[in-house]
Amino acid sequence: MIAGIWSAVLTPADEGFGPDPSRAIPYYAELLQRGCDGLNLLGTTGEAMSFSADQRLRFMEALASSGIAKDRMMAGTGAASLGDAIRLTRAAFDCGFAAALVMPPFFFREASDAGVIAFFDALIARTSPPCGRVLLYNFPRMSGIAFRPALVDRLVAEFPGVIAGMKDSSNDAKLQAEVLARHPNFAVFPGSESDLLEALGRGVRGCISGSVALWPQLAQAVLRDGDSAQARELTDRRATLDGLPFIPAMRYLVARSLNDPAWERAMPPQRRLTADESGALRSQRVCR
Repeated sequence: MIAGIWSAVLTPADEGFGPDPSRAIPYYAELLQRGCDGLNLLGTTGEAMSFSADQRLRFMEALASSGIAKDRMMAGTGAASLGDAIRLTRAAFDCGFAAALVMPPFFFREASDAGVIAFFDALIARTSPPCGRVLLYNFPRMSGIAFRPALVDRLVAEFPGVIAGMKDSSNDAKLQAEVLARHPNFAVFPGSESDLLEALGRGVRGCISGSVALWPQLAQAVLRDGDSAQARELTDRRATLDGLPFIPAMRYLVARSLNDPAWERAMPPQRRLTADESGALRSQRVCR
C-alpha cells in the first residue's frame, strides 16, 4: 500500500524541449537515498501537460528501465484526451509503477459528475488496472473539476477495489477529513508538506509534494517521530517559497543543489526566476 513521503519531481528538459532521462535518473535515485519513500513522475511540478503523450511515454519507459525500483514510482497519466489518458495509464501499469495518478478530464470545466464517471468508466475498462493502483488527482485550480466527497463516493462505489486513494493538491483539510470519514481505508495524500503533522492527525498516509524534494529528511522525520518542533521547522521551510512562481523556484534550487544550470531550462509557458526572485531565495538560505 502506498504511504509516506513522495516527491512530485521536476522533469529536466533537453534543448529540444523534451524530457531528459539522463539528468532525471541520477537525481531521482538520490532523492530516494535522501529520505523519499517514492517519486511521482510527470505531475504538475513535472510539467506533464507541457509534454506530448509520446514524450511522456518514452520518459516513463526510460525510468522503468533505469534500475530505480518500479514500486517506488507513480506516474501522472491524466490528459484532456481520453485516448491519451488510456495510453498513458496503460503504460504506467505496463511499466510496473506503483500507481497511476489520474486528473479528471479538463478543458470542459462544466462537466457533470456523470460525465467524470463516464470518463473513468472508459479509462478503467480499457486499461484493466491492477487492484488498488489508481489514485485520483484533485487539483481543481488547474483542472477546473473537484473530486468532492460525493463524487469520490460514486467513483469508489462504481469501481470497487480499483481506486485506492487521492492526492489533494487543493490542500483542503475539510475535504480530506470528510473523505476519510466516509472511506477510512482510502489513501489520502496532501499536495504539500506545510501542515504534515496536522494532516497525519486527520488520517492521511503521508504527502505527495513538489517541494518536499528540498528537505526529504526533515519531512521523513516529521512523519516518523511526530515531533512538533520539527513540524514547525518544516512549515517554516515550505513558507520560504510562498509568493514565488513555484516551478521556476524549484528549478532554480535544484539547479543550484546539483551545480547544473540545465535544470533551470524552462518549458514554455514557464520561465526562469528573475534576479530579484532568485536573490530572495538566496537571502533566506533555502539553497543547500
